[in-house]
Amino acid sequence: MKQQSLLITLICAFVLVGGSVFLGTQHSKIDNIKQLDRVDEDPGEEESAEVRAAFVQARWKYDFSLIKDPGTGRLPANIFSREREEARMIPTRGSRTGSGAQDVDNLNNYNAAGPDSIGGRTRAVVFDKRYNGGTNRVILAGSVSGGIYRSADGGTNWTRVSPENDIHSLTALAQDPRTGSENTWYAGGGEAIGNSTDADGASYLGFGIWKSVDNGVSWTKLPLAITDIDGTEVLGGGNLERFDNPFDFVHRIAVNPTNGDVYVAGHRRLVKSTNGGTSWRVVFAGTKAVGAASGQMDVAINNSGKIYLAVNGGQRDRQLRGVWTSTTGSVNSFTRIAGGKTLGVDSVANWRGNSYLIDDIDNSPFPPDTIYRSKRIILALAPSDQNLLFVCYENGLDQDGPTPKPEVDLYKLDVSSGSNVWTNLSANMPDFPGQMSGVDPFETQDGYNISLAIKPDDPNVILIGGTNLYRSTNGFTSTSATSWIGGYTQTFSSGLGIYPSSHPDMHFIAFAPNDPKVVIAADDGGLQMTSNILATGASQPVKWTMIRNYQTLQYYQVAIDPIPGQMNFIGGAQDNGTQLRIEPSNFHFRVTGGDGGSAGIGVISNDKIVFFGSSQLGDVYRRTITSSVNTNDNITPSGLTPYPGVEGFGDFVTYFKIDQDNPQIIYYANFNRLFRTDSAYKVSSGGWNELTGVRSAVNPSAPSSGDNVSIRALAVSRGPYKASHSLYIGTSDGKIFRLDDPKNAPSGTVPVDITPAQLDAFRADGRGVNISDIAVNPNNDSEIMFVVSNYSVTSSSGVASNDFNIYWTNNAKTAAPTWKKAEGNLSLPSIRSCEILNKKVGSVSTTEYYVGTSVGLYSAVNIGSTLQSNGLVDWVREGGNILNYAVINSLDLRPADNTLLVGTHGNGLFYSLIGNADFRPDQPTGINDPVRNDKNFISLTAPTIVQSALNYTIGNMFGIKKIVLTVTNLNGQVLLRKESAYANGQLDLFPIPKGVYILAITSDDNKQQYIRKIIKN
Repeated sequence: MKQQSLLITLICAFVLVGGSVFLGTQHSKIDNIKQLDRVDEDPGEEESAEVRAAFVQARWKYDFSLIKDPGTGRLPANIFSREREEARMIPTRGSRTGSGAQDVDNLNNYNAAGPDSIGGRTRAVVFDKRYNGGTNRVILAGSVSGGIYRSADGGTNWTRVSPENDIHSLTALAQDPRTGSENTWYAGGGEAIGNSTDADGASYLGFGIWKSVDNGVSWTKLPLAITDIDGTEVLGGGNLERFDNPFDFVHRIAVNPTNGDVYVAGHRRLVKSTNGGTSWRVVFAGTKAVGAASGQMDVAINNSGKIYLAVNGGQRDRQLRGVWTSTTGSVNSFTRIAGGKTLGVDSVANWRGNSYLIDDIDNSPFPPDTIYRSKRIILALAPSDQNLLFVCYENGLDQDGPTPKPEVDLYKLDVSSGSNVWTNLSANMPDFPGQMSGVDPFETQDGYNISLAIKPDDPNVILIGGTNLYRSTNGFTSTSATSWIGGYTQTFSSGLGIYPSSHPDMHFIAFAPNDPKVVIAADDGGLQMTSNILATGASQPVKWTMIRNYQTLQYYQVAIDPIPGQMNFIGGAQDNGTQLRIEPSNFHFRVTGGDGGSAGIGVISNDKIVFFGSSQLGDVYRRTITSSVNTNDNITPSGLTPYPGVEGFGDFVTYFKIDQDNPQIIYYANFNRLFRTDSAYKVSSGGWNELTGVRSAVNPSAPSSGDNVSIRALAVSRGPYKASHSLYIGTSDGKIFRLDDPKNAPSGTVPVDITPAQLDAFRADGRGVNISDIAVNPNNDSEIMFVVSNYSVTSSSGVASNDFNIYWTNNAKTAAPTWKKAEGNLSLPSIRSCEILNKKVGSVSTTEYYVGTSVGLYSAVNIGSTLQSNGLVDWVREGGNILNYAVINSLDLRPADNTLLVGTHGNGLFYSLIGNADFRPDQPTGINDPVRNDKNFISLTAPTIVQSALNYTIGNMFGIKKIVLTVTNLNGQVLLRKESAYANGQLDLFPIPKGVYILAITSDDNKQQYIRKIIKN
């Protein structure tokens, strides 16, 4: 046992992207690293408007390619409803009994792994209007792909309260403000731009309105049927995969404080209910189709019941653009008070909120009704003076370029005199010294980020958000009282940074009812709170605190620490870069910017940290930390194929694969090209080796657009490297290859094509599917499973196939493997990820199979024998109401101790300790069995029958510094795990039920282990 390293404590202060400092004590790793260097650039955030738009398009194109029917180019009709119905029919693991249940009655426990330090994109947050900081501390919020969350303790802890078996999109919340009716809430979903889970080419759809009558604890779906404006009920339940219903995109919900009528500002239509959502009627709409683009609306209602409606300036019915008002909210009762069809004629003076830039101008090269700017308009009433309405809109200007200008205008409407008195405040919109593309002057990202809120007790205090958050204390009557208070830092001239404990892209602002200085901001980083929105200072005056335990991050790829027993995780997240978790805290550190992709951990030890992260469109970074080194190197291979029209390389989500058991080996995908290094800890951009034989097999022609064939899945044999190892390669057009001895194979070696015949047939007529993941049996690399993410494949004759999403073989190392289709009772979902693990239950070895899908995580046992006898695989759902039906984008397994990491798209990370690992790869692992029950290691544990706590006494092996204590059931499932210094101590068994268990105490070097059976009484 070597002496304790001089480097024993990881990072006391960790600087997040741009310099936000979080203080926290982490258990022993590295002592004298005061901070990880800040990431000065956040790729994709500060680029020009054109480049940002191209990034969004690249993301949408990538995500849609994963799930579309390649035969039709669209999503199958009603697939989301049908897949959820199928999922509801599949039993949860642990719910079955009988001889056919095999091991499914052994329930796996799933533990939340954060991040609790940052959330995912949030567009709605509301304090209960009765919030008093004491008896009532209820706050509701919503993640755009994670669902509805509720906090009963002022934001300290959060519970996901979205209905199970339903779409988990939340973009709008409203409470019934009437006295005695405050327990009633309404919620809607659907984000018109920016999300990346499901879309017919772009957007993330909602599916109706939910209602709660118990103050947000539980929710039910309201009827979807809507009577259209002409009195004909033509807007029915809708097709979940098509934008054909106003509730597909819910921009705002408002409840009339005088009578409880509910107004939903859906896309292109204002919908009203007079009976609490039992029935719905369109009260404002145009003539164009429901599914037309450019249709954002906003609605606000003052205390007397007067309704204000904003219709975006890109509305295809030109005569509807602008701001309208009504006292009844009935059909044909709305009067326009701003906007207008003709510039400068029928609107307020200097109104720039209409889309005059393209098809509205004379001699436009575009046909009518083809191209529109968004020109989103938002509204905010002054709570303390309901005669004041503030209107903010996109003005069509550009904050980039040679003459940068703020991209929004602001007007104040005063109706106190009985007439409409408008004040144009636009000249005072935020524009600070200097200029940075995407940051300053005021930036909206094409209307994606606009938020506006008025301080409840002072209409002169106005908060306005875009990419950044700003405050005026004189109602924007001049620029002298304007402060930069969130998003990026104002000191961008010295490098782009993040405002401390804030996050860019502001979507919503909420004031606390009991203290108007308390504010919550909702943005692409979740939620942040300040106790004093009026704080002053020369720089960064407002102090924000990131709201914790709001686990809503959207992961693309995740990876686990390769060292057994270490619960360190890493993952690439949408809009939030690469996030690193250092055990045991669920606080995560952001270590790269932009949109995250693949990530991996090389080593996290007492004297060294090496990990890898990536950002969108190709960039890969290596971080190395020792006692004397702290580097952050861009190691993206040189000479890559560029992404057309964008500064980047390959698919939007950067993909690479670390050989977990040999972490110096990394394989990097660039469209159809594969690069290799076996010196990952020191490789530079020029040090990669391209495997040209892979390129010729995948697609010999160089990609010319983002639609070309790409490598989307890689898997390697497990255990220390040997020449008998193989690398399995899956592509976006349904091919799978095997490259033998991949570390040493000459560059020109052509991999073996082992594609199943059915997928070859799809590909032959242009209907190639996306292979999203491959799993290799850790003990036998001839057994592999791969999964396909497309929902279906429709033939030229119109017949759709669903029986191709999971394939299995146990002779993958032959020239022509025998493939079996393994969908069984799981035929409809999009399958995103997979893993195979081996375990022992008693003396019996079993193999378990896991697949992550668009509707949760599923497992099966010993499917080989089932498939070889031509039976159907019987999948069971994992995680119960912990994982629910979350989108499981990525899985990673550490077979040495069967730790399974689960990465969701909208609900963060989870992990499970599956149980007695049976890791016996063909190659020796280099890990020897420990000496067991040496009294010199652990001398005594007591009592035998435990009521609540068990005491343990160490021996005299003082060279051991740390021990790991675990309690497992008789099936090998880990129920309790604790790390401790090598010293006498106590283990609290209170959390586990009565029963018989196995206690294991293991030294940190795995050389000593104490085992005994205990009884919890």
